[in-house]
Amino acid sequence: MIPELEPEDFVSFLGDLWGERGWDTTVQERANGTYFIIGERGDGRRGVLFVFPTTESHVSGQHLRRFVTLCGKKGVDVAVVATQGAYADEARKIADAKGIHLLDRSTLEGTVEEGGFHDVLREYTGGGPLDPILAKLRALGLPVPETLPVELPFDPAKMQARVRSKLGGYSDGSDDSDADGPPPDDEGDGGGRLDALPVSPRTLLPVVVAAVLLVVAGSAMGALTVPGIGGGGSGSDTAVSAVSTAGANAALDIRWNAKTTDSITVNGTAYDAPENQTFVVVRMNVTSLSDSPEQLSQKQLALEVAGDRYGHQPLRNTTGFPAGGLFAPGETREVWTVFAVPADAESGTLLVRSGEDVPGVRFTRDTSVSAEATEL
Repeated sequence: MIPELEPEDFVSFLGDLWGERGWDTTVQERANGTYFIIGERGDGRRGVLFVFPTTESHVSGQHLRRFVTLCGKKGVDVAVVATQGAYADEARKIADAKGIHLLDRSTLEGTVEEGGFHDVLREYTGGGPLDPILAKLRALGLPVPETLPVELPFDPAKMQARVRSKLGGYSDGSDDSDADGPPPDDEGDGGGRLDALPVSPRTLLPVVVAAVLLVVAGSAMGALTVPGIGGGGSGSDTAVSAVSTAGANAALDIRWNAKTTDSITVNGTAYDAPENQTFVVVRMNVTSLSDSPEQLSQKQLALEVAGDRYGHQPLRNTTGFPAGGLFAPGETREVWTVFAVPADAESGTLLVRSGEDVPGVRFTRDTSVSAEATEL
């Protein structure tokens, strides 16, 4: 069984796995914390992977029935459901009857083994490039050490290859009365339409130790712009505003600035915006005004464009937020986040998603804040 992954890593891992199988993928986050990974192939086939990313997820028969209806309406050729949690017996029966393939961490282990996708999994779990081979040798009873020295005969940086992901719309409906809408237990806020997961660049590194191994390599990235806010890049400018949820009684005071761009660079690693999309980088100087710790995570933020809400775009191996989004009493900290929105977006509104645990936030535009994504 593959190890438990963070929910966002699990989604990204599945997207990469489909990419290795020849699918051009797009990721859509839904308001209830589930995801659709939309796949297209050169032969015209279309697939949808319905993802329940947490270990607490319980995939019900109702989930499967609505997914079957959605796939029928959209003309989906390949329908898959994946979770780190569990499937109800009814869900498994429906999947068997309707030809829906179910994935969990156990079956995904078999997929990795059969397809030789250890490099894809290793990108999210760590470990050395020889681990799968060493494990098999140990299983044969051979006295293999825990690690082996590996010296690559070339510079991996010179062999970097970017894998670009196209982001497009694939609405699942927002009315529970619609058969292809979210299941009854969803608690949507009307948003969470499309989130681009990070582009997954990796380098194939041949290592001669009884096999050809795949080793993950990083990728590179550029910068963003917004009218009147400065910045650079070739993306269209998007005017950004923000909506406060509190005034004088705010728990968090946030002075912020933003800009748009086609690419950003963080600590020498570059990330490109998906095709037909542009990045909006928002940098915030957050001050906690509370007497107790406050939490504001990237998942609680959204950028609303033309009525659709876009969650933050995860960037592999880097983040602009502290762990857990925790801010100590009286603490002031600079953080940043990135959104991927349509390239032709003229304006967007930064907001905090509603919820019981969301602190009162007061946003104040401050052009002295440099809207850059930097290593924290």
